Amino acid sequence: MDLLKEVQRLWIEKIDPRVVDFPLIQSSYYVPLIIFAYLYFILRCGPRFMKNRQPYSLKTFIKLYNIIQIVANAWLVYDHIDAGLFTNNLQNISCSVVFDYSYDYTSLRLCRTVWYYFLLKILDYVETGIFVLRKKNNQVSGLHIYHHVSTLFYAWIGVRYLIVTPALIGSMLNSFVHMLMYTYYFLASYGPNVQKAIAPMKQWITKIQMVQFIILILFFSHNFLPNCKIMEHWVVNLYIFNLIINFYLFYDFYKKTYDKPKSKI
Repeated sequence: MDLLKEVQRLWIEKIDPRVVDFPLIQSSYYVPLIIFAYLYFILRCGPRFMKNRQPYSLKTFIKLYNIIQIVANAWLVYDHIDAGLFTNNLQNISCSVVFDYSYDYTSLRLCRTVWYYFLLKILDYVETGIFVLRKKNNQVSGLHIYHHVSTLFYAWIGVRYLIVTPALIGSMLNSFVHMLMYTYYFLASYGPNVQKAIAPMKQWITKIQMVQFIILILFFSHNFLPNCKIMEHWVVNLYIFNLIINFYLFYDFYKKTYDKPKSKI
């Protein structure tokens, strides 16, 4: 009961005042409704709509979408660094400050940066919609769905309550990985010959994604060291638990896709 009361208090009373007026942040219903609509479309509405239809090509749209994702994620990586994540927040990494709601220029700019990152996680849902409309049902996997739903949910929670260095490191790393991933997708959209040439890149992107999760697990674990607590331990445990699930799903995908035993001649 104490945990439930703490969650209720955090949910209602502890929204970061610096972001309370940002669109989609203050409401407790908009983002859950977006997630519900996403799941309903990709699991029921979309497949039912496509059942007796030929798959759409969407080649031009896919190229444009990938370009937007590459540019947006590259800009987010730059914006995290240019806003002073490392130069102005290095003391957070060494555990010498406590969590607060600073209104200095760097803090306010980083709040805006993380909000842009949150909006980009909503845009990521377009990718699954493309899979459905192209009848690439094998790509709408449990890994894909869980990763997209959990990433948006935790990005939303992060903007509302936890714009601190570990969360900022997470959003920057994720943006970097997505920049690489959508670069691969953009190149792959040019057909089988290009796909064959860049095939090794796909395996390395999966490895980089797993390394990302390990880095973030270690970084969030700093919260349990003496004099390093900037978030409640149960909040950090939830974040780490989600990272472990994502790591396991990606590792399982890697084993099944790239680590198959070679057939004997």
